[in-house]
Amino acid sequence: AVARCKPLRHAYEKEIVLYAYFKGLDYFSTECVYAPHAYRGHARNLLKDLEATRASTVAALGHSGRRLAVATEVATKTLGAC
Repeated sequence: AVARCKPLRHAYEKEIVLYAYFKGLDYFSTECVYAPHAYRGHARNLLKDLEATRASTVAALGHSGRRLAVATEVATKTLGAC
């Protein structure tokens, strides 16, 4: 298996959007039609609140998340269409 390369995984979404803007790259963002009722909105709000308290919260969570072991049956779950 070939390992995935995620060169911008340490960059914040705002930084990626600014990079695309200044480089003149096409960028569009559309919200999933199911997003307003999704539970992930609550998690996003929690992360924003934590980030307002401590600026490095999201980066720290990302670093610790990569150290977690994930069971094979969870890691191979297929995603449905949005």
